[in-house]
Amino acid sequence: MKRVVVCVLLGIIASAPRLSAQHPNSGLAQLSELSRHGPLPQLIQAANSLLANQDLTPADQGIVLTYLAHAYQLSGDFNKATANYENALAIIDRDGHHPDEYAMVLGALATLYAETGQTNAAKHLLLRSARLLEQQNDHAQAAMIWNDLATLAADEHSRRDAHKYMARSLAQSQLAPDFTSDQIAALTSTQASIAELDGDPRAAVAGYQHALALWKQTHEDQLPETAWLYVLLGGAYLQSGDIASARVTTARGLSLLEAGSGRQSPRYVSAELAYAKILDASGASDQAFKLRTEAAAAAPAAQRTPSQISIFALR
Repeated sequence: MKRVVVCVLLGIIASAPRLSAQHPNSGLAQLSELSRHGPLPQLIQAANSLLANQDLTPADQGIVLTYLAHAYQLSGDFNKATANYENALAIIDRDGHHPDEYAMVLGALATLYAETGQTNAAKHLLLRSARLLEQQNDHAQAAMIWNDLATLAADEHSRRDAHKYMARSLAQSQLAPDFTSDQIAALTSTQASIAELDGDPRAAVAGYQHALALWKQTHEDQLPETAWLYVLLGGAYLQSGDIASARVTTARGLSLLEAGSGRQSPRYVSAELAYAKILDASGASDQAFKLRTEAAAAAPAAQRTPSQISIFALR
């Protein structure tokens, strides 16, 4: 369930400047910048410092908590990610006057359910988020949520739903006057995953290459999202039979994930397993076995995952 996670989080980062502009606060502008360029520990520290400020409005508090949850999720601390997403929903829900922010947090929380394998809960939250955003005529963000539903469907090998949701996403994107290159990158990545499902590896490779090029226009390689796009591109190269490019590209993503998230992060472990598959295909079975053994040993201890949808997500 990794493609849906990266695509939703690409959408969160793409939304960051717009949300900060809606809530004029220098601290929020700093968080927006850190979410796009900064290391996770710095983002966590800045968010916690802002939360200590008693002058934040409820909407601002909710946004800060979402950034914080996003950072914890990327670092693999699902307990803290869950707590902060639920706190964000509870705070934003108090007055009911911030539907855009509320819908965005719903979509972000859905990524946590997707990452922990609870796809039904993830779909429920994503559908609710998409409908709320369409009611607000927020076409750009609605496009991102339909895009995430398309990716989730592709991960479940449901071609019909993947194409249906992708069509909804593209329709909403065409109604958005301010659709950004980051958001186009997210949609392009999902289209690449659907091409893989359709058995068209050339289109998948081209799609991931385009998504990566768009994303790197405004983001550093050190971001976990950038690193994971390299891993996805490597998988498409493998499907196309280009083993050499698959090895080089996936190794690049693995190295960036190690530097940015650490060897214990869930995404790094997943990248190790993806690379092991490529090593097997290249004939390096001994190296692949060693990598799988390391991945199994480095896998984080079981953590509490969301067992049911928060009551604040059912508003």
